[in-house]
Amino acid sequence: MKKITSTLFLVLLAYSGLVAQDMFKGFGSKGYYNKLSQESEIVTIPQLSVSFDKFVETKVVVSEGKLSKLQNTFEAASKGGSYGGEAKSSAQTTTILDTDMQLSDYQELANEFQLILEEEISKAGIQVLPLQEFAKTEGFQKMSEKYSDKTANKGKKNDDEDTKSKIRMFPENGVFIFDEKSLARGGVPFIGMIRNIQKETGAILLLQNIDINFATVELDVQLDAGTKKSVTTAETKVLPKMNISRNTFDFVGKNGANNASAELAMEYVANKEYKANIYKDSEKGKSLFNKMFGIGGATIEFDPFIVEMDKETYKAAARDMFRQYAQDFAKTYTSVGKK
Repeated sequence: MKKITSTLFLVLLAYSGLVAQDMFKGFGSKGYYNKLSQESEIVTIPQLSVSFDKFVETKVVVSEGKLSKLQNTFEAASKGGSYGGEAKSSAQTTTILDTDMQLSDYQELANEFQLILEEEISKAGIQVLPLQEFAKTEGFQKMSEKYSDKTANKGKKNDDEDTKSKIRMFPENGVFIFDEKSLARGGVPFIGMIRNIQKETGAILLLQNIDINFATVELDVQLDAGTKKSVTTAETKVLPKMNISRNTFDFVGKNGANNASAELAMEYVANKEYKANIYKDSEKGKSLFNKMFGIGGATIEFDPFIVEMDKETYKAAARDMFRQYAQDFAKTYTSVGKK
């Protein structure tokens, strides 16, 4: 029996049957951040870390089904042997972005994402202290001073000629405080700083860390298992739809944040397609790979899908996708309830 593993199919099916509050783990219909998010009627967003992916590997691991495993066990036993165990295999597809986006374009998008998120949360009925205003406060100045080095290390030192596979940007005035990979989550000095900020502004802090992907991969994998060998076949579709492949976030209240970050329950896919040229070209793929990873003359053992689009198309698609996400995030925030 063919086993279908389709990222897009699962996402669309799940979202069609769920309300916005079920988009996340740790926040929504139930979650450890629900109560903390209600500590204040005001929210501010000092951290919106946006990583723009330019090179993505999508891998799916499949296992032999129970019926196939049972049949193979019986077959092996009938021949006086034993079945070697459940068969597993995997398939992988690589996509690489070819665009004329510059560092300034990514910065422009990060700035716009900040405003979009603030706007949609505000529209949903949650009072927002804009970053532009928050940046003028004494509390933010102390926070910025404390975390400026971390912010630089997390992406503000991108070079104008940067061609890395991932570009990490912060909105202007934004800072990096922590994410799920941070070893320390502030400690006592940080809590004291937050309490002072809350006295000054009355706001809780929302920290978002997001990865933006330029295409959505639909990977259908079939595993035919047997007593002697297994055969894997895979069909790949690269769809011109932006998505958020990763999103973790924290609400920071008067006593800090929870030990774990909330996160998307699954990949978040845009409901609009954009126009792009999607094709394979081994030599061009190798050239793009070498440029991104700085490995001249490297041997690559894969043939990536190249997603080619101009920067205006990229920016429009990213804005549409993020607007959609911000609206759904705001719905979740509203469903949790204000203080």
